[in-house]
Amino acid sequence: MKYGHEVGHPPFRIETRKTLTLTQLGVIQMKKRNAARLATIAAISLGASMALTIPAARAADVQISIVMASYTDAMSPYYKDLITRFEAANPGITVNLDVVAWPEIGQKVKTLIASGQSPDIVNNDVFAGEAADGLLYPADQIVSPSTLADIIPAFMTNSQYKGVAYAVPDLASARAFFYNKTILAGAGIKKPPATWTELQVDARKIKAKYPSVYPLGLPLGTEEAQGEFTLWGGGNGGRLYNDTTKKFTINTPQYLGALNFLKGLVNAGLTEPNPGKCNRTDCAWTLFAKGKVAMVDGGVFTPDWLSKNGGAAIKWGAAAEPHAPGQSDITLGVQDYFKGYKANGHVNEIRKFLDFLFVPANYQGFLTAAGGFIPATKSAGAAAAKDPIIGPYVALLPKAIFYPGTVAAWPACEASIVTEMGTAMLDPRKALVNMQKKCDASLVANPS
Repeated sequence: MKYGHEVGHPPFRIETRKTLTLTQLGVIQMKKRNAARLATIAAISLGASMALTIPAARAADVQISIVMASYTDAMSPYYKDLITRFEAANPGITVNLDVVAWPEIGQKVKTLIASGQSPDIVNNDVFAGEAADGLLYPADQIVSPSTLADIIPAFMTNSQYKGVAYAVPDLASARAFFYNKTILAGAGIKKPPATWTELQVDARKIKAKYPSVYPLGLPLGTEEAQGEFTLWGGGNGGRLYNDTTKKFTINTPQYLGALNFLKGLVNAGLTEPNPGKCNRTDCAWTLFAKGKVAMVDGGVFTPDWLSKNGGAAIKWGAAAEPHAPGQSDITLGVQDYFKGYKANGHVNEIRKFLDFLFVPANYQGFLTAAGGFIPATKSAGAAAAKDPIIGPYVALLPKAIFYPGTVAAWPACEASIVTEMGTAMLDPRKALVNMQKKCDASLVANPS
């Protein structure tokens, strides 16, 4: 680099040094040394000044992504408040939130994983397939021992894949048969039907008295078709999976009898039209809230939903699910889960967040926002058992049958049930054949 030229000075002529005395040279060298010393001091001072004015760099924040199911519209405000308090208590961790409606959350999570954008925490209703694929941390790594010890043991058993828990239950629900007390009384019905025979008789009475009312709401649309299939088939002795043979048991006389019974009600005009197009929330429950449906399957969360969606004035009752003659009543038990994903290596941050959520006050807020469910923890469950609405469902749990959620192939089998139920009332036997074929294939593709 030509320093003199670069800054606009003339070239330094070395020959002029020959005319200087030794004394003069000494003075020049001393001046040079002093100038260098001053430059060094200035540089040190500038560095010290910068050190005082520029803050030390903090390690980069860890960002975790959570994808949570939307039980109600209150879930987003709940999570936003929870995250604000969590981040304040845990500097260095930021949380990215995505609250997704139930019909879309399963596909949303699959798409994120397939595109290399795996979330860190997900709240939904499946886990075994992801555990089989090695995507999940074991449950004892994503919550502390004290949090895990507070989870109801039966729910933890339903969270296992090959004997290891890979999910932490967030809540549970049980189903019951809801009925409009005013309509039943007006039709001369003194108590809700306990058997299919009584249901058929009562439905005809309701139709005769109130021609504009659909006696039974039958939601066989995509939102909850698998629930209706399990409930009605279970009331006839059907079970989705055989733990001994390790096979799905769909195309059976029990399920065929249940679908044929429902088809008879549909053909007789005792349900809403086109059940295969009717979803639980925006169709069957909405009609029940308007007094246009007399009886419908519901859950522990149904009263809260009714109170917020135009059904506050309905005088409702809840009874055991009607069952086939010679069988006993059952309920469908359903539990959902929190899961921690391994892809991003954020196990410590996942554990901190879930432990924070399960702090009793925070967890109670979660249950409230979700709209009224059976708690997954012993501490919250003790209080829920005394609740006038939730308590009876807690008592129903010993009669509950569950989805085979511990089977890796269940999500694919469930999807086939949902699809086929859309047209099952046209040809029940054909629907069952198709379901069984697809569920068998899912076992081959996803061996447990």
